[in-house]
Amino acid sequence: MNYKYLSLAVASVLALGACTEDAISPITGKYPKPEVYEMTTVLSQPSEKSGNNRFFTVELATEGVSGSAENYQGTGSVLLVKFIGNKYFLHDAAFTAAPAETAKVGNYLVGQTGSAIYDVNNGEVKKTALDHGSLTVTSENGNYSIAGTLWLADEQVIQVKANVALLYEEDPEPVKLTQLLSAQSNVASGNKSVTLNLATDGVSVVPNGYGGFNFVGTGNYLALDLYSEDGYLYPGTYKPCATGGVINAGEYGIGWDPGDLWGIGMVFTDWGTCWWTVADGVTSAEKILEGEIVVEKQGGNYSITYNYNGLFINYTGKIEALDPTGGEETYIELTQVLSAQSNVANGTKSVTLNIATDGVAMEPNGFGGYNFTGNGNYLALDIYSEDGKLAAGTYNACTTGGVINAGEFGIGWDPGDIFGWGIEFTDWGTCWWTVADNVPSSQKVLDGTVTVAVEGENYVITLESSTANVRYSGPISL
Repeated sequence: MNYKYLSLAVASVLALGACTEDAISPITGKYPKPEVYEMTTVLSQPSEKSGNNRFFTVELATEGVSGSAENYQGTGSVLLVKFIGNKYFLHDAAFTAAPAETAKVGNYLVGQTGSAIYDVNNGEVKKTALDHGSLTVTSENGNYSIAGTLWLADEQVIQVKANVALLYEEDPEPVKLTQLLSAQSNVASGNKSVTLNLATDGVSVVPNGYGGFNFVGTGNYLALDLYSEDGYLYPGTYKPCATGGVINAGEYGIGWDPGDLWGIGMVFTDWGTCWWTVADGVTSAEKILEGEIVVEKQGGNYSITYNYNGLFINYTGKIEALDPTGGEETYIELTQVLSAQSNVANGTKSVTLNIATDGVAMEPNGFGGYNFTGNGNYLALDIYSEDGKLAAGTYNACTTGGVINAGEFGIGWDPGDIFGWGIEFTDWGTCWWTVADNVPSSQKVLDGTVTVAVEGENYVITLESSTANVRYSGPISL
């Protein structure tokens, strides 16, 4: 159960509709019947990412018009709308007008460089800016319906109807949740779950004086309820629960509206797992009802990822309050150096190490390489070296596979057919290998740091990355 929205303040808001006097016919006192614009063609649909939001420009035309960006040919009309969303595609919503300085998710831009209608007559273009009104966007499998009544800057009223196809490429970059605002176990309250609030930059939380919290600032946060038997957070793939407020093993609590829980006339909404938008302290929620939440753990860091229906978010960091180890770094201990060589004589300023757990062996394969057999893990590691020696220091992941500069280790990469033999080479550089019954498989190490310390004749080598946290202590002979 999620108590963060609890508040004893109940407000009633009376919405009063207002009319623009100049839009009413002075003779009849009524609005004129709006002109209907049937948009049938997509002229362009660019999108631009800005922080965690996207700006979707949709340029629609009536039949008989071509061109783009105010350079139009033919006769007809063009509607250009600049929507603001936070998914990789234009999401379903009733979008309302806002100027650029106050616009947020769920608005379309108006003003000097905002949305507009263009009347085109044999290539002659007349532009009229949109002023206000609502545009409702609904979609299914890329087929969009866009409709609404709009007021223009010259006080005209128009009605827009469009049924068009809009296709958007999936965004591979998640929204980064950089802050752990709160983390608590609910087991003592009789609920086998943990609750987290994970936020982007720009959002903070303050007590509201009624036992709950207010979220202030501008950005997003994920309110998350996950099943826990004992009040700690464990790695796993969590599926949505079937009923709001009832979380079973292996599930997360979907977003739900508990209503008037205590019969005191207070209606509660948006509990459980929800994706919240905070705009200058004003919050709005999108309930998460489908998709999986993946929790992983490397060393003392958790990684929590949700990627479903255009919402791709990730948090990576410590959660000490829910960590059974208290946030202590834990490492896979490597016990044997299978090989250690300098590459300087070959013209490459680096050293290559293969360091393994017990149970893994390495033997020549007869073709100038090696076979790794047994059961366990090994780390193939390339580290920069000016002189062929292994120097103490901290090494960061290089930017380009195969190019290792001072202070870097070589990330995992696929060099391809480097000799022109028709043989594709893969998984070079730094990779974390698993050997199961003599069959190896790898994960490329693409981030993190490698630390080398020298203690007498022994080395301590530590890799901390999102792929694996491993450590070796002992002698190394290059």
